[in-house]
Amino acid sequence: MEIKFMVDEREIQLGCEALESLVGNLPDEDESLGELFHELAQSNIAGVRASVARKSVISAETVAILASDSSPEVIEALVNAQCGKLSESDLAQIVQRNWSGVNRGIAGNVEGYDQSDTTALAKLLAGSTDPSVRAALASNRGAPKAIVRHLLKDPDPEVRRLAQNTLKR
Repeated sequence: MEIKFMVDEREIQLGCEALESLVGNLPDEDESLGELFHELAQSNIAGVRASVARKSVISAETVAILASDSSPEVIEALVNAQCGKLSESDLAQIVQRNWSGVNRGIAGNVEGYDQSDTTALAKLLAGSTDPSVRAALASNRGAPKAIVRHLLKDPDPEVRRLAQNTLKR
């Protein structure tokens, strides 16, 4: 991918940080930028892809491209900004990577992923080998109660305690 910045017919080379900043400062709501964001989602610079992931006007197709990204920075930006656009298969693909920080974020807002079956997603997260992911799910008052009740039997005492506290509320 070649990106050129032109000022009065003069081409200026931008470094990675300047390009990330430029993309980050483009308007989030301008639908006319959707195609540009789609192209930028395929950049070889993770910071640029992460900036695109935060844009509210990106299409479901762009979200799908970003969901298969290999960078935790991009995936974290995507799960934080695109709850309503991530498909169930995209989320399953992301969760199965077992990136603790990303999965904790999903577990803390499992009910916010509109395109996914909340119970199926919570069940997937409850099966995580990372107790901090299960703890985030256990302490989420929006998580399906059946899954939180299941976490009352978790091998980790902190997860059990958090699940118990959540069910008491």
